Amino acid sequence: MGASLSWFAVRGKKPEAVLQDFGLKNVGKEYHKTPFCGGVLPSGWFLLIHGRHEFTNDEVHRLSSGGEVIACFVEEHVMVSRAAGWRDGKQMWCVTHDAQECDEHLDVEGEPPAGFAAIRDRLTKQQEEDGGADFIFNIPVDLAREITGYSHEERPEIAFDNFVKPTFFQRVFGR
Repeated sequence: MGASLSWFAVRGKKPEAVLQDFGLKNVGKEYHKTPFCGGVLPSGWFLLIHGRHEFTNDEVHRLSSGGEVIACFVEEHVMVSRAAGWRDGKQMWCVTHDAQECDEHLDVEGEPPAGFAAIRDRLTKQQEEDGGADFIFNIPVDLAREITGYSHEERPEIAFDNFVKPTFFQRVFGR
């Protein structure tokens, strides 16, 4: 099995404001059957993870108003990955790999951060040398990790909180 999830990291807004913007309620660390989880990363970014849901541009637009968002989507089953940077409601850059297009596919919009070129060059070379693995897939993932300190492949040593939409919370807990 492969990973199928999306996450975003927010800087410049309080975690409570991020949850309110996304319509979520924190139910703590003990309840583990929620579709969302996250917490403050050692880098200071507030992380929100959701399995099997790609955040829409409208959601990220709303969340980035008054702050900065790095959004990352990973679908390993079909080898699609995407990372995007947003600031104050505007997408600044987006890097996408879709192996369904071709093994070398890489779509770059806007101006990615300075670290992008080194990551792209390193993984492109690695793919050329290996010949069989899809290292281009990791370009968006590694770029998002370089900025925020988070990757779905390397969990930080923090206990994440769990979040629910209030309607789900009310149904489960009767409050």
